[in-house]
Amino acid sequence: MNNHLKTDTLAIKEINKMAIPLIFNSVIGMLIGLIDTAMIGRISLDAFGAVGLISTTINSITGVLGAIAIAFNIAGAKNKGEGNTKGLIDNFLSGILTSLIIGLSIWFILLGFGNRLLQMIFGLEDVILQESVSYMNLFGITICLNMILFMFSSLFKIINTTKYLFIGNITATITNVILNYILIFGKLGFEPMGVRGAGIASVISLVLNIVIYISIIYIKKLLIVNDILSIDKMIKNGIILLKNSLALMGQEILESTILVICINAILSRIGVLELSIYTLLSSVVSIVLIPKYSLKLAMIFCISLSAILIIFKVNVVTLITNDYNLISYSLQYFMIALCSCLFNIPNNIYKYSLQGIGDDKWVLLNAAVINVIGIGFIWFLSIVLEMGIYGVYIGITFNYIILSFSNNYRFNHRIVLYSEKSI
Repeated sequence: MNNHLKTDTLAIKEINKMAIPLIFNSVIGMLIGLIDTAMIGRISLDAFGAVGLISTTINSITGVLGAIAIAFNIAGAKNKGEGNTKGLIDNFLSGILTSLIIGLSIWFILLGFGNRLLQMIFGLEDVILQESVSYMNLFGITICLNMILFMFSSLFKIINTTKYLFIGNITATITNVILNYILIFGKLGFEPMGVRGAGIASVISLVLNIVIYISIIYIKKLLIVNDILSIDKMIKNGIILLKNSLALMGQEILESTILVICINAILSRIGVLELSIYTLLSSVVSIVLIPKYSLKLAMIFCISLSAILIIFKVNVVTLITNDYNLISYSLQYFMIALCSCLFNIPNNIYKYSLQGIGDDKWVLLNAAVINVIGIGFIWFLSIVLEMGIYGVYIGITFNYIILSFSNNYRFNHRIVLYSEKSI
């Protein structure tokens, strides 16, 4: 009995050792992200809308490609469990090379065809098109940089050294804030660069993050590389990782990426102000999505935090932007934006619960069908019925409600079946 308690206590300590740095990293990163948003919100309405559109779209694409790091996580954990350190190193370096090739290829495509793509997909023109292209040409390389960082993140998790993730990410994000202030507004002798400054700051901070991780691995001797695979073998290993990640990529695309891009496309066609309102409110209310793994904890936390946001909504919004129209309209849509975000919490929790019991295929199919219908509903409300951003938020809210109910029903059904089989 005591041995079991000791084992459980040690296991909990190990889990906390890995999880706590990740939780702190998530919270601090989100708060610093709000500070970044506040700086961009003081450039111009077009700049704010452009950065919001490009960053959410590119980050969504990056999230899809991050599945390669998940495939490495699975393969690397198996290597570690077998005591195959060389296999772990080979898979890691192969994943880095694959990330470089894919990330740089996408960046070159954006540099060559980005202007046209923005016009076709999002209907951008005039000032917001110029600002979007200017930001995208720089921010586009963050796909490659973040893919590499995902690989390092998976590596540190595999070897149980997540504290280094906290050190690297916090150093880089603080650097990003400082550089944003200097480059966006033109401090310390620099000319004001606006959105270009924001893009440069993002790239430099991510490169710094990678340098920190490489330095930690080298100084702490976390991995000792003696025999490196040839480029051909790395590419073959990378193709295997890519094949193993395709299902995860498809899942991410169907579950969220299509929804994000389509909502951005709809909003950008409604107007720059509406796009900026959505960007601002998403930055603010997304804080309530931090707890995702316990419904009771999530609801207590979110209700408390929502109450704080409602009380101080004027202060929060004016902290992010000084544009009068953006502040005025954002306050008008604040409650419906918060409600739509709150309805996503049970959806996330039941989705993760279903994935945890091996019902991934149903989660994928359910999300794909409901999201496609939801996109059509959002388009109908906002464009056909001319409800504008209200139509977008109403559509998103109904989408999350239906996802929550369907996932809840499926989860309870699976639990009943499991209970009957156990009897």
